[in-house]
Amino acid sequence: MYFAIDARVYFTDRRFFGLCGRKEKFGGGTERRYQMIGHVFKIVRNSWKSFCGIFIEQMVVCVVLMLVVVSVFVTLSKMYSPGLLDTDNTVCFGFVLGDEVCNKEKVGKQIDVVADNLKKLDYVVEITRSMAMTPYVGNYARYGDSVRIEGKMYRVNYKGADEEAYKVFRPEMVEGEWLSDNKLEDGSFTCVVTRQFVDELKWTQPLGRKLFVRGNDFTVVGVVSGIKHKVLLFAEPAVIVPCRAIKYDDTFRELCARVEPGREKEFIMAYYKEFQRLIPNKEAQPFAINMELAKRGTCNITFVSIMLQSVPTIFLFVFAFIGTFGLFMQNSERRAREYALRLAVGATPRRLLVFVMLESVVVTLLACLPGGLLSVFIYDYTLPEWIGVCVTILVMVVFSMLSTWYPAYRVTKVNPAVTLK
Repeated sequence: MYFAIDARVYFTDRRFFGLCGRKEKFGGGTERRYQMIGHVFKIVRNSWKSFCGIFIEQMVVCVVLMLVVVSVFVTLSKMYSPGLLDTDNTVCFGFVLGDEVCNKEKVGKQIDVVADNLKKLDYVVEITRSMAMTPYVGNYARYGDSVRIEGKMYRVNYKGADEEAYKVFRPEMVEGEWLSDNKLEDGSFTCVVTRQFVDELKWTQPLGRKLFVRGNDFTVVGVVSGIKHKVLLFAEPAVIVPCRAIKYDDTFRELCARVEPGREKEFIMAYYKEFQRLIPNKEAQPFAINMELAKRGTCNITFVSIMLQSVPTIFLFVFAFIGTFGLFMQNSERRAREYALRLAVGATPRRLLVFVMLESVVVTLLACLPGGLLSVFIYDYTLPEWIGVCVTILVMVVFSMLSTWYPAYRVTKVNPAVTLK
């Protein structure tokens, strides 16, 4: 019955029934390929009921796979975006005041003494005092303020650092040099801006620009690739100024030390011991964080989320492969007489194999159209999203060819005598 219904389609263009087996009759190879593709579209259109199950199955797989693949590529783009500070072999330490009535200035001076004593340890490379500079330690690391630049006001994030921060965090300098604690000859402080800040203001020559922040004049002396607060976040526009030029929040003091590899625990114990010796516990509570562990902690939630998406998708992909394979096997058995007739009138096994696989690819590409249209509405089509959608379509085509190869191979072994049954 199936062959009888579709015979109208096949015999309306008889030269394709043998899949253009004679080269001398039907033009060049490129022209024949286009003609074969058109013939395949005609068959799919007139036999849509046979391909309906395959179409729906692959459409669902394409949409689910696209959501997961795009999510993975966006996550990777965030992970490898510029601005990640080097926190290997570093420890963030400091204190939090236990009571607002405590003498903030006194405790602040005492913690400076603690830091100076720790700096004398032979395994300590450097210690920096900063504000909103250390990543992974909390959401507090975002201070926004108005900045006047060339007579215009901008709202930006600013961070405090010192000269030692360059040795501890090792930021990537794009242009110029790191800031200095000393003033310039014109009386202004030095500052460093991020590449995102430069791009937002569309500066072509950032060095030497003047900024006015919190009552002080600053001169841009360097540009860094960015300052990321977490691994899976893009760096935001920011200005890094010397800590001495702005007021500390003495309720919370942020210090970070770079030590020799494997000495982080030893440094933490030395800090707690020195803190308890100089500062009473009732006035302040110390804390110390291994930055490598903090870095891993910020990634865990996102990685778990991706795994929760990926595992069901893999199972869906496997079962969809089995389902598509079975549907194509069933389809090839139903159309055995048609394929036998094609072989009988001159189609070569190789061309018949290509023809059957081309049918599968066409159905897959049609099944990808709803997912492609959906992506237009839910994505902004940034580079990672664009790559994710393209990779999804490529994976679907490969998936289709793998699931169709064996049924197509079996078709080439059909005995032409089946036509006479």
